[in-house]
Amino acid sequence: MWRNGLILAGLLALGGCWEEAPPKGQAAAAPRGGDVVAQVKVAAEERVRAVAREADTLRFRAVEAHRQAMPDTYAVCGQANVSGGAVFIPFVSVVKTAGGVTEVEQHIGRTNIEATRVYVELVSRCFDGGGPVQRAGGGTVSSPTPPLPNGLPILEQVGEGPAPATAPAVAPPGPTASAPAVPVQPSGGTLVMRQNGNLRASPGGGGAVLRVARPGAVLTIFGTAPGGWYQVGEGAPEGWIHGSVATVQPYGPEGAARRPLPLGSFASTQ
Repeated sequence: MWRNGLILAGLLALGGCWEEAPPKGQAAAAPRGGDVVAQVKVAAEERVRAVAREADTLRFRAVEAHRQAMPDTYAVCGQANVSGGAVFIPFVSVVKTAGGVTEVEQHIGRTNIEATRVYVELVSRCFDGGGPVQRAGGGTVSSPTPPLPNGLPILEQVGEGPAPATAPAVAPPGPTASAPAVPVQPSGGTLVMRQNGNLRASPGGGGAVLRVARPGAVLTIFGTAPGGWYQVGEGAPEGWIHGSVATVQPYGPEGAARRPLPLGSFASTQ
């Protein structure tokens, strides 16, 4: 599991460059003959574009193609803002090119169920030689299903959570009722950044950005909030990180978390 986690973190960290979608009315450039990797990337991105909310403004990042153990099979792994805006959602496309026919099996983490499947596909396919292995007799052997991260909240939809509710303009006479606080559930363990992530003052997309956590930074988890948010910090709670940009790790056998790495102080590119 540690090997798969390190491979996944490395892939996402190395693939942090942005790839802009072609302008409206233009198709992606066709690859030159023989460039199979370029062909499978185009096939995967076109399948993602077909389900995007705003195909004309769709953007990709961290897109990598990995040749699988099965012949003529590739896994295209990356992220795309399929729901629009600045939220990038992981996807895995299994592309088969046997006999000159291209087939694409698509997985995008838009819901809680889909995100679970994408996680399994990421850790089992997103490296060279991944995926099921073909036996000598023609059958296949799949790798054991990796354990799912512990302590993750149930997500109804992947995203940065709902916008904060506004208070009424005029309060009635008498004692004023305070707005309900964000429910924080105690938690533990550590959170390892897979890519640059905004550390916000409060959970939800409207929280002010305090700083950016770098890929590979290890932060202590102090609590969770609905929508996939984690309250993190180095020695004390500092802010909130969304779980879609990090990997959650429980405490070790001795109950001690790994020492956190320093957070970056540069401005977010999102």
